[in-house]
Amino acid sequence: MSVVDILLLPFVFIYKGFVTVLLLPYYLVKGVMGVGGSSSAQKEAKFKIDTKTEIKDGKLVKTVKQVHNPENAALLTAKKQETVSSAKEFNGVEQQIKPVVMPEIKQGEEIKVINQVRSAYSKPVTPPKETDPVKIAAVKKEKTLKQQKEFERLVAKAREEEAKRAREMEAIRAEREKKEQERKAKELEKAKREQIEEEEYEKRIQERIKNGEPVTFGDKITAFFKKLNHNPKEELELEAKKTVLDEQFKDKKNAANRMDKALVFDYIARNPKGQLEKSSIEALSRVDVHSFLEAEGYEVYDITIAKSSNVNLIAFKMKKSKLIFYLSQLSAYLKSGIALAEAVKIIENQAKNTNEKKAWRAVYYDLSMGDVLSSALEKRKEVFPKLLINMIKTAEMTGNLTETLDDMVEYYTESEQTKKQMKSAMMYPTVVTLFAVAVVTFILMWVVPQFVAIYADMDSELPTITKIVIAISDFIKSYLIIIIVIFIVLVLILSYMYKNVKSFRRSLQQFAMNLPVFGNIIIYNEVTVFTKTFANLINHNVFITDTIDVLSKITDNEIYKRLIFETSRNLTKGESISKAFEGHWAFPDIAYQMLITGEKTGRLGPMMEKVSDYYQEQHRNIINQMKSLIEPALIVSLALIVGGILLSVIIPMFAMYDNL
Repeated sequence: MSVVDILLLPFVFIYKGFVTVLLLPYYLVKGVMGVGGSSSAQKEAKFKIDTKTEIKDGKLVKTVKQVHNPENAALLTAKKQETVSSAKEFNGVEQQIKPVVMPEIKQGEEIKVINQVRSAYSKPVTPPKETDPVKIAAVKKEKTLKQQKEFERLVAKAREEEAKRAREMEAIRAEREKKEQERKAKELEKAKREQIEEEEYEKRIQERIKNGEPVTFGDKITAFFKKLNHNPKEELELEAKKTVLDEQFKDKKNAANRMDKALVFDYIARNPKGQLEKSSIEALSRVDVHSFLEAEGYEVYDITIAKSSNVNLIAFKMKKSKLIFYLSQLSAYLKSGIALAEAVKIIENQAKNTNEKKAWRAVYYDLSMGDVLSSALEKRKEVFPKLLINMIKTAEMTGNLTETLDDMVEYYTESEQTKKQMKSAMMYPTVVTLFAVAVVTFILMWVVPQFVAIYADMDSELPTITKIVIAISDFIKSYLIIIIVIFIVLVLILSYMYKNVKSFRRSLQQFAMNLPVFGNIIIYNEVTVFTKTFANLINHNVFITDTIDVLSKITDNEIYKRLIFETSRNLTKGESISKAFEGHWAFPDIAYQMLITGEKTGRLGPMMEKVSDYYQEQHRNIINQMKSLIEPALIVSLALIVGGILLSVIIPMFAMYDNL
């Protein structure tokens, strides 16, 4: 007995018990009827049937007599002689049975009479199967001709679809070229506008200075349902499409029909496991998709341009924790001697998230098409960080890819630890603040109003603090919904302005960086990220122009973006890197002095590493200090607020007691 049989055994017992319960009334009625019918059976037992068959005048004659048993000889009767040619009535319809005519009997010849009786409920006799090979061959030939005609029709249909797709490709290519030109024009216009804004901002700054201002059982069930949904016509149609596809890609001219930018293609293919797979992939042409899938062991039936071909198939930001894992795995595979493309394929198989699997599969596709790793990652710049792409690009030129991957793992690990420290530092005050707001709101809305009726009966004058608390309570009760709506709208407006209005974002960040304690936390974190990234890029021999470009994209702080922009302008003028940071309030003096020392000694990378380590330690210390100070500060603040409300409620009670 198999495992499946054992699993299904309880269901069999349940089914049999259910059927038994359903049939129980039937057997009960049958038993009662059997008891009542026994008397009639005994009555019929008193008679016996005497049947005699003989031949008269060439006809078969059957005589049936009913005689009494010896126990009741007085009731003896005889039945009339009945012949086979007599009329019989069945279900109210008379049917005439023709008499059986016997052939002439010759002397010495034996006769065997077979009397075949059929019941009205007998199954109809099925005609024997055709055994004539000529007819069978004709039927098969006719069926083959039908299938051939259907196949030719589907081939013609597939060819029409193929021609239609070719026209679509041409239209998309033309549209792509048009959109690319529009995009370049918009980018140029945007760059000019940003440059004008930067120049205007610089002018305003200069004027102010002058003015002094983040195979299981389920598989079997699935196979069973797939078998139910199996459509032979669909298989024939897939084969027809495959035939046309193979004919199309035999022509080597199709290899030249490539786009300048990857498109999204939907494909239907049978994977090496024999499963029909319908998925999507980014590629430059249908020929590339066909070649890639066949090289992977797929049997390709159809390749079409996706309806959303102009939309990026993979548009998500990979989490730093996942990126750290994948980079460490890639480094380990390369160190063990596995080829780069095979290592990426292993990572694709390891990925559990669908988007991550698609991203690594796209990278593997580009590597199999002859691209280098940095180029494959750059095509998915929405997924992989700009810093990683540039570092890998440099590593490919110097030949130390595994060392660079290890450095990136260490860099992103430290970056994640810094973010976690920031989150943990902000988590406690946020929770306590929300809890305090909830408690105070509850007291003002449900506790304070209970005493208002008592105070109304008092003749004495209420203290000023009590009047203020009652007024606040009435205001919150009356306008709570309006307050919540205004708060939500205000948060949404501020979020929108912070994301889209550059000047507002810069002002808000500048205000936060000038706060007593929180300002130092922000500054130390930004300096740590800036100097650590700068050191990594310089140590790996990245060009200074590329370094500045990467540094401008790793931060969202407009103050430091402005500093990097000034550095880029100074480099174009032939000036030093440190000039833009001289005397700037957002760049500590210690970091500036180390930057100057690195420039003079030619050891800018190691100096920036030391600055990064120093301010990372300073950032960690100030967070720990803030944690230790913010807890008692919040508790004292909450005690003062709640205590003040309670005092405002209790003080009038003492006045009422004095009056009594």
